[in-house]
Amino acid sequence: MNNRPIIFLILATLVFVPIGVVTAEGPNQVATGTLGLAQDGPDGAGTLTLLHNNDGESSLLSLTSPVATGSVTVQLPIGGVAAFKTLTDQNIAEARDAGNAVLNVYAGDAFLASATLICSQSADQPIYDAVAQRHIPYDAHILGNHEFDYSPDFLEDFIRAFSADGPVTQPFLSANLDFSSETGFADLIDADGLIEVPVTNGRVIGGSAIVTDTVTNQRFGIVGATTWTLPTVSSPRDVEVTTSDLESTATAVQEEIDRLYDDHGVRKIIFVSHLQDIDNDQVLIELLNRVDVAVAGGGDELLENPAIDDDTELMPGEEAPIQGTYPIEVTDAGGRTVYVVTTAGNYKYLGRLDVAFDAAGEVASILTDTSYTRRVIPDSAAAEELGLTDTVTPDPDVVAAVNEPLQACLDQFATSVVATTEVLLDVSRNTVRTQESNAGNVIADSLVFAYDRLAANFDLPSRGEENPVVAVTNGGGIRQNAGDVLPTTGVVPGDITREDTLNVLPFPNFVTVINEVTPANLKAIFENSASELPGQGGQFLQVSGLAVTYDPNEEVGSRVFNVALDDGTVIVQNGEVVEGAPNLRIVTNDFLARGGDGYETFANNPDKVQLGISYEQAWREYMEMEDGLNGLIPADDVRYQPGGEGRINLLLPQSPAGKDSLTARVYIDYRCDGFFQSGLDIALPDVPVTLAFPSGATLTQQTKPLGLVNFSGFDASEGVSVSATLPRGYAGFSLESCLSSPASIELAPEDFNFRYEFVQFQAKVLGEEAAP
Repeated sequence: MNNRPIIFLILATLVFVPIGVVTAEGPNQVATGTLGLAQDGPDGAGTLTLLHNNDGESSLLSLTSPVATGSVTVQLPIGGVAAFKTLTDQNIAEARDAGNAVLNVYAGDAFLASATLICSQSADQPIYDAVAQRHIPYDAHILGNHEFDYSPDFLEDFIRAFSADGPVTQPFLSANLDFSSETGFADLIDADGLIEVPVTNGRVIGGSAIVTDTVTNQRFGIVGATTWTLPTVSSPRDVEVTTSDLESTATAVQEEIDRLYDDHGVRKIIFVSHLQDIDNDQVLIELLNRVDVAVAGGGDELLENPAIDDDTELMPGEEAPIQGTYPIEVTDAGGRTVYVVTTAGNYKYLGRLDVAFDAAGEVASILTDTSYTRRVIPDSAAAEELGLTDTVTPDPDVVAAVNEPLQACLDQFATSVVATTEVLLDVSRNTVRTQESNAGNVIADSLVFAYDRLAANFDLPSRGEENPVVAVTNGGGIRQNAGDVLPTTGVVPGDITREDTLNVLPFPNFVTVINEVTPANLKAIFENSASELPGQGGQFLQVSGLAVTYDPNEEVGSRVFNVALDDGTVIVQNGEVVEGAPNLRIVTNDFLARGGDGYETFANNPDKVQLGISYEQAWREYMEMEDGLNGLIPADDVRYQPGGEGRINLLLPQSPAGKDSLTARVYIDYRCDGFFQSGLDIALPDVPVTLAFPSGATLTQQTKPLGLVNFSGFDASEGVSVSATLPRGYAGFSLESCLSSPASIELAPEDFNFRYEFVQFQAKVLGEEAAP
């Protein structure tokens, strides 16, 4: 996950709709006149209903999920913060009726760079994520990495937006972040880092909190933690991450736990984190003592309680999850069992864990029948058609304060056409983070175009033979808020709108020129780009003005094989820097220029010039302007063909020569639009079919669904694996991560008794198996 600083430019025509200030205090923010007593005192026996969610990431409006019913696909509205609010209130009421204490926590990534967030960045607009979340009764927010994408300044505004009239009362926790060097937070930082709820002095930033349930009088300690990779993946500026790895993070967390337990006598302790992967939480908990329950954030994993029917627990049409059971049981350093939960984000699910504590404040049991994730499905005609009985009515206050003005803003972006494209532009996560993308080419070319237009304003020389200028931009900065392709309809020719450009390039990244980059530094830059190959990495670079060849079979640090400029000048050849190769200028975004995504080479170069426009503006103007693309990406432009034009190449082992042949067919059983396409009818892309040999060599060809692809001239005497990477939304493909998952068929040598072999792949809608 990738990110940046500074406030983004906003259109002057944004609609302003006044809203009333409404704040939903957390379940335990306001003391009541008479407190009920827990069965055995505040730190003894009692039952807790722990509500949780994570990674809402500005997905405030309902999304659309296609649900296949026989031969018909129904477009079902799901999620949305207004429906989420209603469901939260219902579960709090149910818990109170059962006599339970209630805690409600948000495990990080409370907002995300997107067109939605940009609608919140004008002085006369509210921060819609904060407006929505202050309607929901949270006891604590844990700070994630995306909270810093728009710099600490925007985070400060976000936190202050939780105030109604008076000081902020919502705790924001992380045991391994130090805000003391950011002066804007001075009056928000708790002096000793331990916050006691209800908060009365506005000091809401700390490492842990003590929450006393206002109905049962039970006490709970909450300890927060944030990923230690924050400086690499976001823009925390002078907010210090005090830990550097999992072990040091465990030490910081344990210090907070011990303070709660030893100094304040708190026995029921909840650890809530944003470590980006539940595996990190499980390993960290093995190093801790005294935690009872943990809530993980950042990984978007969906867990399943096997005692609950899938039709109750999972969204219609969603596959049973493979990440684990709800809750996962982990043994801590002292041999105790810790119960770990998380859930998928985007306000699709509300997690609920009901925990019974004994007289010593230890977990006695998990109430299995009520402990599972609740799906968020707003009332709709589609839900009625599907016979769903657990729908909820979106909260009218949230609809009025958030949905309606936000939709008005987005509608303006959606009607502002930037360009028409005659070719589908691939912005998919898997492509932009592993290989050349035609969308990546357009975006990188726009940075060079920005240099050409603006260089003279900053006393920079014109681009030419004596002043080579190239551009790079990281795949992690190219987002999938708009879906995997542009136009979002999947049909060309089609329009690209301002909403699309803001969704694809949503961060406040400013175009930056880095001067006097040496050939050795250029090689180091591309070594970092290739460091995760063949896997995905946000640091993988899309390029303009040069061609680079990687060898993923080499060790990390030795993967750059060739680099040559478009004029034929060779910078790296056969893995070595060419003597006498020139220095050059690189145009990129300021996130990378400051060392984001591990680009220390950029960070260590002091000779930088910021051109004063965002990377989204550069891309938009390149497509719009007459001396750019003049509003059209034509089908015959070789630079922007599907798969690109050969700017990025990967060396793979050669397939063994022989006389074997194979023909493969991929056909689609049902249409199924991807989850993030919000119900738009997306044309199916070409499907890659790959032969993989035991040596590691591969052959790949593309075919249309229902099409045939033919391979010949290879040796299958040692066997071969044939795989087809199925389109998103089909069996074997994860909607949550948008990562491709190939259906695969192993063919042994004896299968090749004839020179011609036929393999057929069948792609079915999620929830069914893909079969040959």
